[in-house]
Amino acid sequence: MPEEFAIKIGPPWLTRYEKARIIGARALQLSLGAPPLVPVEELRLKDPIEIAAIELRCKLLPIVIRRWTPGGRYQDIPLKYLELR
Repeated sequence: MPEEFAIKIGPPWLTRYEKARIIGARALQLSLGAPPLVPVEELRLKDPIEIAAIELRCKLLPIVIRRWTPGGRYQDIPLKYLELR
């Protein structure tokens, strides 16, 4: 990935729908036994949704967002290039 990455489709931040989808999918993975990427013992967390939200806030998830246009074009945007609001 080049350092000069331009977001051409959509806003330069993660939308609330993308955020909800990521947290929901990651919480499902955690509830099915995936290892957490944050130290849950130190943070005293048990809720998979809270763990997934913290992982997202820390940008630890290796996720790529695919944004589509009505014309059928799309852009894959790595999570590290999107702002969290």
